[in-house]
Amino acid sequence: MKRRMIVCDLDGTLLNSSGLVSERTRVAVRRVQEAGHVFVVATARPVRDTRHVAVALGGTPVAVCGNGSITFDFELDEVVDYHPLAEEHVAEALKVLRDRFPGARLGAECRLELLLEDSFGLPEALSRSARRVPRLEEALDRRNVGKLMVQLEGNARHYYESVRHLLTGCEVTISADVFCEVMRAGVTKAAALEAMADRLGFDAGDVIAFGDMPNDLPMLTWAGTAVAVANAHPAVLTSADEVTASNDDDGVAAWLERLPALP
Repeated sequence: MKRRMIVCDLDGTLLNSSGLVSERTRVAVRRVQEAGHVFVVATARPVRDTRHVAVALGGTPVAVCGNGSITFDFELDEVVDYHPLAEEHVAEALKVLRDRFPGARLGAECRLELLLEDSFGLPEALSRSARRVPRLEEALDRRNVGKLMVQLEGNARHYYESVRHLLTGCEVTISADVFCEVMRAGVTKAAALEAMADRLGFDAGDVIAFGDMPNDLPMLTWAGTAVAVANAHPAVLTSADEVTASNDDDGVAAWLERLPALP
């Protein structure tokens, strides 16, 4: 058995429906790390909402956050990589979205800061640190946008394709039901992980990836072994090499428990 780089999404994959790391999962992750493998978190979450998970898991100082727009080292407390949208693409996206969806509610991740319009609906646990503004354009530094967040009426699973077809020069995806996400073209979890793997001496064939939503598809396609949890989006279930149990049944832990230790 060769040394592996194991990359894992958080919400809907590693975390249970309460957003927690189960004890079984914690033990399984520690075991593969102690066996000599590398475990990396790859999430749509911003840095601030990833930190406590990295701490709970232990031994996972560097995480890919914001769907690949920002990579952060929690041990050094510093940004490793940051890939913001081009200023002109931010301006164009905002204009197109306002014209096509007059009732759109917008937000933005700007490096480590979250900006949300007053009307943007997000659970308190995810938005308590946000700076609320009446209109995003009036408060935004367009040179520093890692991710735009677009919220329309209804479930984002039903409207993100419309947003994706509307915007050019950007990556549009979905990781949750409450909004879709707009990043710089070419910015994905896969791109960020490929850069990390190269720094650590791994190639794609050495990578085992776990995911559940369409924003995980580039990562799953790139990885040598792609594993979907049973509760995954249909597109993810179709593309994966293997399917494990659901996030609430510790599917990632169940799969990792079968991974042999290095000789």
